[in-house]
Amino acid sequence: MDPSIALKDDMNKKRSCRGFRACWECKRRKLHGGSSYTSDVSSVSGLSISNTEVEEEQHCPLHIGERMNKLEQLFEKFVCRKPSNIGLSQTSSKSSTPQPNQTNEKPPPFTFGLPEISSDAQSNGLGNETIRRSLIVLLPSQRDADILFESTNGWMILSQMYRPSKDLFVNKDPQSYALDMEAVSREHVIVIARTLLHLAICICCLPPEFDASRLSMWSLDTAMENYVTTVTSLVTSSDEQMSTLPGLETLLLLASYHINSANLRQAWLIIRRGLNLAHLMGFHRIIAQEVTPPVEAIEASKFIWRALVDADRFLGLHLRLPFAADDYPIPEDASAPLLHRAKLAIIARQITELDSNVTPQSYAKALALDEKLESVMKSLSKHFWDVPNVPSTARTPESAEILERLVGQMWHFELKILLHLPFLLRAPTESRYEYSKITALQASRNVVMRWFALRNAGITQAGCRFAEMAVFIATVTIALDIVIEMGTKEKSAVQKTRGSDFAMICRVIGEMEKLAKASTREKIAGRTAAIIKKLLCSLDPSRRTSEKTRLTLPYFGTIEVSYHQPPVRPPFDLDSDTGKKLNTTATGSHLPVFSFVSNELWPSSDKTWDGDLDFDIILYDGLEDMDTEGNWVF
Repeated sequence: MDPSIALKDDMNKKRSCRGFRACWECKRRKLHGGSSYTSDVSSVSGLSISNTEVEEEQHCPLHIGERMNKLEQLFEKFVCRKPSNIGLSQTSSKSSTPQPNQTNEKPPPFTFGLPEISSDAQSNGLGNETIRRSLIVLLPSQRDADILFESTNGWMILSQMYRPSKDLFVNKDPQSYALDMEAVSREHVIVIARTLLHLAICICCLPPEFDASRLSMWSLDTAMENYVTTVTSLVTSSDEQMSTLPGLETLLLLASYHINSANLRQAWLIIRRGLNLAHLMGFHRIIAQEVTPPVEAIEASKFIWRALVDADRFLGLHLRLPFAADDYPIPEDASAPLLHRAKLAIIARQITELDSNVTPQSYAKALALDEKLESVMKSLSKHFWDVPNVPSTARTPESAEILERLVGQMWHFELKILLHLPFLLRAPTESRYEYSKITALQASRNVVMRWFALRNAGITQAGCRFAEMAVFIATVTIALDIVIEMGTKEKSAVQKTRGSDFAMICRVIGEMEKLAKASTREKIAGRTAAIIKKLLCSLDPSRRTSEKTRLTLPYFGTIEVSYHQPPVRPPFDLDSDTGKKLNTTATGSHLPVFSFVSNELWPSSDKTWDGDLDFDIILYDGLEDMDTEGNWVF
């Protein structure tokens, strides 16, 4: 046989093999449209181009997407998993994810039998499937998931923030408080994304002493951040997907993750977006309706609306930002924790309305709100207010109720602190506010005592992160009062009356520093300890000749402290270093984020304000970072 003929036969065989691997659309173009397209190109360019060359240039978008998806999957597996788990991950992803290239499966419907479908629809379908596969490959093995669920109290999320269907639990048993990864992988994209965020919160809330070698992940922090960034970029960015019950649950979980990571401003933005979408969905009307008998979808909508409003009140009060929703009605058959939480949401809104000039009228209103808090306290049983023995490992409804009750107690006492705080800071010069000082200090001690109970349980970080915001407010309140007394009274008298409070503060600092050193995830603890130590530095005798120290405290604002002098709020100066930073174009890799902060906590300064600028200006590195001077500011 002529060698040239044999060579041509070999080339034809290879080309036919390439055509066989193409999808139906590629073969259709080759059979019906290839010749006309080639002749047109040849006539215009004056060149002779074969049908095979044109076919090679017209790559099938489905095949390109599959190749890119395989690369993404390979990358994710090597980043987040150890080699011993790669084979298992590939097997599970193949079993749960359709593979169009397998010979025993039919081609997707839009590529076989519907050749006239538009390219945009093909792209959307391909994109959704690519997103789904990108999320599935991040799901951990069932063994890793079980360890994460049992090692923290993150399992409480299954009853407090969202309620998955029964089919998603291990053995379809909700009392297992663990999700079945294989069942999750067969669900919609939003359900997979919601599960990844739940797992991210569990990782974030692992106790510092947790043995990471029990899991088949390379890095817990890397896996946690990968879950959040992937879900944020691929899923939560779509308002259409978020305008569903699972979508709103996903936003609620994302906000919870940022609260646990000390990113309150980012969490506030997410909650505000969730409330806006819920308003569009009419949840503010559904919550006001009583439907008999209860309809599951309506009850789920009410559950989500209450959770979003509660989170909005919590964040708005700490950040001094307006609320986005009215008070919600309290169900007649509400449980004690739900009843308590609903009443506190109403009082929290009223407390923010007092954040104005301190006057006799505002003090009268504050005392009226204090009576409401006392009335709420008396309406619940004495057993409700006992400091319980927090179970460390039991995953039961009873354990969840105890933890929820304890966190609710701390929120109640924190509201008392915030209500009386402006008057406590004025008590040294105005004796009529002595009741507010006593009440705020006692509420602060109650908060700290309950935080010790939570931390002693060992695996209650999910509750501790919310509680530590109250602990921060309580500890700084006690420390400020000690600093004020040291600057206005005899040292021996203060040591005699406030020794136990000072010992409590030192214990809080020690516990939080220990947590911060043991785990990078304990951001709130580390930042709280640093702030309190800076505040107490004014009591150090070695600093008696030092100049005033300027501190910016979350919620409390900017103050100046010096040795044995009461702290004061300095006036804002546009010519100061902070004022000059207003013209800063960039800090590091971030554009600066401005925040204009003003509050009436502190008495008026002896110095005059520069014009009408009764506020501070804070410059942040970004929504998830501290300010440019290194202060932790909400």
